[in-house]
Amino acid sequence: MKRTLLFALALPLTAYCAGDFAQLGPLLPDPNEARLASGAPGPDYWQQEANYKIDVELDEKESRIIGSETIEYVNHSPHTLPYLWVQLDQNALAQDSKRQRISQGPNFEGTPGKPAEIEYGSLRGFVLNQQFEGGNTIKAVTDAKGKDLPYSIVNTNMRIDVPKPLAPGESIIFKIDWEFRIQEEGINFRHGKKALKNGDFAYQLAQWYPRMCGYYDREGWQIRPYIGSGEFALEFGNFEVRITAPDDFVVAATGELSNANKVLSSEQRDRLQQARGSIEPVYIVTPDEAKASLEERSETKKTWIFKAQKVRDFAFAASRGYLWDAKSVEIEGRTVMSMSAYPEEASPLWRRYSTEAVVQALKTYSRLVYPYPYPVMWSAWGAAGGMEYPMMTFQSTYRIDDKETYPVRERNYVIGVVIHEVGHNWFPMIINSDERQWMWLDEGLNSFVEHLAATEFDPVIQESYEMGTRRVILNMVKANDPIIMKAADELTQRGYQAYTKPALGLMLLRESILGRELFDFAFKEYGRRWAFKRPTPADFFRTMEDASGVDLDWFWRAWFYGNDHVDMSVESVKIYQLDDGHPEKSKALDREEDNEIPDTPYEAFLKEIETTASQHEHLQDWYYSYDKYEATEKDVEDYEKKIEKLKDWEKRQLEFADFACVVRVRNEGGHPMPLVLDITFEDGSERRIKAPAEIWQSGRTSAKIPFLSSQRISHVELDRDNAFADSDLKNNIFPREIEEGRFKLKQRKSEPNPMRKGLFPKGGDEENEEDSDE
Repeated sequence: MKRTLLFALALPLTAYCAGDFAQLGPLLPDPNEARLASGAPGPDYWQQEANYKIDVELDEKESRIIGSETIEYVNHSPHTLPYLWVQLDQNALAQDSKRQRISQGPNFEGTPGKPAEIEYGSLRGFVLNQQFEGGNTIKAVTDAKGKDLPYSIVNTNMRIDVPKPLAPGESIIFKIDWEFRIQEEGINFRHGKKALKNGDFAYQLAQWYPRMCGYYDREGWQIRPYIGSGEFALEFGNFEVRITAPDDFVVAATGELSNANKVLSSEQRDRLQQARGSIEPVYIVTPDEAKASLEERSETKKTWIFKAQKVRDFAFAASRGYLWDAKSVEIEGRTVMSMSAYPEEASPLWRRYSTEAVVQALKTYSRLVYPYPYPVMWSAWGAAGGMEYPMMTFQSTYRIDDKETYPVRERNYVIGVVIHEVGHNWFPMIINSDERQWMWLDEGLNSFVEHLAATEFDPVIQESYEMGTRRVILNMVKANDPIIMKAADELTQRGYQAYTKPALGLMLLRESILGRELFDFAFKEYGRRWAFKRPTPADFFRTMEDASGVDLDWFWRAWFYGNDHVDMSVESVKIYQLDDGHPEKSKALDREEDNEIPDTPYEAFLKEIETTASQHEHLQDWYYSYDKYEATEKDVEDYEKKIEKLKDWEKRQLEFADFACVVRVRNEGGHPMPLVLDITFEDGSERRIKAPAEIWQSGRTSAKIPFLSSQRISHVELDRDNAFADSDLKNNIFPREIEEGRFKLKQRKSEPNPMRKGLFPKGGDEENEEDSDE
């Protein structure tokens, strides 16, 4: 039992932060009057504008898109632009594209003596990619009067040389005519066509028209080629799009349908009106109507007209096999139509969950981020496993034959993916980050809010999110844990770096570090500041600190820029009592402590032998009878004299009767985190002690948490609530618990292992092999 408590005075330490506690300043771009140090857009903030009028035909027989567009580009920047850059994303499917040429394909090599095993879908996708002749055919690029404009195509971008440099505040109108083949099902390009069970198709069209490249203060023109991972940097504007398709197609698209009286029957228009006040989704196009369209297959065409304002992109989906259902939801006094388009084979899951999941996402994201500003929101079934556009999302599912039961994985997928893709209407469709540069700034933030929305919607889906969280934590333990802060196309574990690790980090901030009230206020302030603008990571980091009032540089540095993991361990627990120095008490405690230490075998032997001095009294002097554990009269006299010299306040300290407790925690993983200790005392009472993350700010690898108690400690547990992503919870307990587990038996395979033939000489180990196995 330790008993001496020492007090010491120390001079204040100079301000010094090491390691993960260094400020982010050198890693972030300097603030200016366009992007303030607070994280808000400043008085000099600017962004470009691109408005589109498009005529497009979906040519079903030739499986191609034929389009003509007029673009108005407005230069709001303070820069003069000698040329313009336009994205031609379909060129990524050309055989000579960078995307095509860096594709590694399936692993055909296998291992020595064993051929490779390749999934059917992987081989199919590889063959289709190798055979498909994709890419845009640019038929004309002209000015507003029809005069040709010179242009150069560079992979997935096209530079247009304008007649004269575009000065600040000026605009230009130009036209582009183009066409391309729609890729076959099985080519993963975030859109395309998917076969229905009767052989017809559902079409999802995105990245389908030449779009202006993003141009902004931190990057200039965003002209990195589209190779399939890093998505898009786009400008806000207004769209008017005329979509011509077979007469019996249902078309879902970005924006509001402006000619419903021309493309919908009177019954369908009545149902659409009914859906505006319905509690449950209402069929606009019924299963019987979709069935009739599939059977009759019209040979004529009609044009659907959609208009959208203040959006950065436009997408549409179309099929004669689509059912269409809808219901409304109120968002801060505005009616938003939530709608789904899907074929009969997807009906068991989509009819029940798709539109309702859209509604859930609209409500949750509007509450936590920014009120949804648009009039409609679609979920459309097709080839894309999950993709997002303004007012439009693409999803898919396997065919479900049983209308009452379906795999829980498919069920959770439909709910989760619809909420996730609808959520992208905030990140990045409203909060317009550069996806080509920072994938996590939309995917990570969106995955975080998706988690909240999905768990609010459905209890069955909660377990899958909890399991995913633990996988992320354990992945961080790996020595090659990749960092988040890399450009999208440089990510080596995209799902982890851009989705799950950033989302978990934000969950930790909300639930464990800032708390919900502070976090939600700051997160919503980020949404308010940057709605319809283009933020960067620095703007997000700075806004979260500015609005919460908490310095989070240590967290951004460790979680987003570093690759350490969280593993805190309770290293020791010690209890101290005051030794007031009285000789009788002190020496009695010395005796007690020494008696607690067992004798070594040799010490026990010495006590048993009869020494020479014990047999001869003349050898036994004063020291022979001296007891070092007994206080002498002089010891007591000296002590009393020392006490007399103390000041009154110093004498009062000798009355201290509590236990001074010290818990030492070691940071095994390297990532700083706050500490929460739950202390259990001998009388059964408990106490929770918290230490902020700043306890690690001096760069130390272990930290002490001292406190006083009138009771002895019996048990200590760190992070009892599993709130800080600790990768090893077993070393959070002191005293350590004995681990218990289980094992299973299995029979030895009967067939011999051919690799072992000839390894043993006859009559040698081979004869003993059976015995050893037994």
